[in-house]
Amino acid sequence: MRALLSCTLLLCFLALPARGETVGSIPRPVSGSWAVDTTGTLSSSTLAGVNRWGRDVDDQGLGQLAVVVVRTTGGRNPRTFATELFNRWGIGHAGRDDGALLFIALKDRKAEIVLGNGVDSSEDTRRSDAIMSGEIVPAFKRGDPEGAVLAGARGLSQLLEQSPLNMSPRGTSPAPPAAPPVRVSVPAPSDPEPFHPPEPPRPTLSRRLEQAASDANPWLLGGGAGGLVMGFMGLRRWLRRRPRICEGCQQPRQLLDESADDAHLDAGQRREENLGSVDYDAWWCVSCEDVRVERYGSWFTVYSKCPQCAYKTKSESMTTLREATYDHGGTVLVNVTCKHCSYHTHFTRSTPPKTRPSSSSSGSSRGGSSGFGGGRSSGGGSSGSW
Repeated sequence: MRALLSCTLLLCFLALPARGETVGSIPRPVSGSWAVDTTGTLSSSTLAGVNRWGRDVDDQGLGQLAVVVVRTTGGRNPRTFATELFNRWGIGHAGRDDGALLFIALKDRKAEIVLGNGVDSSEDTRRSDAIMSGEIVPAFKRGDPEGAVLAGARGLSQLLEQSPLNMSPRGTSPAPPAAPPVRVSVPAPSDPEPFHPPEPPRPTLSRRLEQAASDANPWLLGGGAGGLVMGFMGLRRWLRRRPRICEGCQQPRQLLDESADDAHLDAGQRREENLGSVDYDAWWCVSCEDVRVERYGSWFTVYSKCPQCAYKTKSESMTTLREATYDHGGTVLVNVTCKHCSYHTHFTRSTPPKTRPSSSSSGSSRGGSSGFGGGRSSGGGSSGSW
């Protein structure tokens, strides 16, 4: 009986779900290290590679990266877990928010890339997606966790280096060489010829044009631009209203008014005119009883071409599902409908977080002994599973 009870208790114990790591239980990497592996999966050479890339980007002031490998999050959402860990450690530099975290939960078969708020532009996110789907996940699927970690760390170091945040010119260009001095020969006192200093060099053509542009009245320049726009509009109107000749009888055509031309438009064209997205002109030939319809799209309209009926009758409306805050972005539901046909679809779109007032003191002490500088993330980045 005791043996049966012991076996039952053992089976119950083995059936219990594995307790995962908590954000607070994961040790910070020591100073000079950029990786933490609580599972003992990564070799010393893999950790050295991660540390090398982390040290390089940090030494150059391009950002900070970290790699964390755990067994499981114990049922917590890996994305939320990784973002909370990112902000707890403050990965990245305060004020720049240029951190990047590769978080891996091996038993959960989940990987997350979390980007700091300063390096989560659309271009950065596309690179993050490419690293996750093209490098990390394939390596895990072929049973190579160390290859996945190395590819992820290398990719994130390149992402930080090529991020728009770091693409501004660094330093100043060297000063141009000084012009050679002008040598002037001064006649001796006994020389009877009077001394004439050399004439200053005449300005070049480009310099004279620059001077004329700087001296021009800005109001005249603005008027000139306005004149060009008005001239273009006038030319466009003249081209639209100029007489048309029938190709068959070579007689002039007649421009029908708005009410009469509807008889020569199909239902979609009439809908476009009613919406103001397109205007049509109908030129009628009395002799041939033939009509020529010409299309003129509106420059300013909320409607676009429908993929189903091809008329310019598609519109979008947005409903906020989640408000953006200073700590995270928002989500909106986009409804797409066509005012002419039955086309309808919808999708969600992410909105960026609100811009927090600049402050360098809010996270300056977050780094602790790890060397992290107090960066923040709203959860941007990429997710993967295998």
